[in-house]
Amino acid sequence: MAKARIVPHPDKMEATLKPLAYRPKEAATVLGVSRATIYNMMSDGRIAAYKLGGTTLIRHSDLERILDEAPLSSHTKFAQASMR
Repeated sequence: MAKARIVPHPDKMEATLKPLAYRPKEAATVLGVSRATIYNMMSDGRIAAYKLGGTTLIRHSDLERILDEAPLSSHTKFAQASMR
């Protein structure tokens, strides 16, 4: 007997898509920082912001880059040192 395959409904699949870009408030939520921090990063050039119509957008890939470039926490450094 063949197993039944569960196929998600298209409406439920939408939630799993990764956004291409975020508004500044959403970007702040994604990174876990304040909206002011996002605007400061935009002002000093650490994050590129794009205008599409009247909307300011920040690429998802730029948020990943910011996180990748951030220094490790002291807890992580301590854990890494203790593993040597």
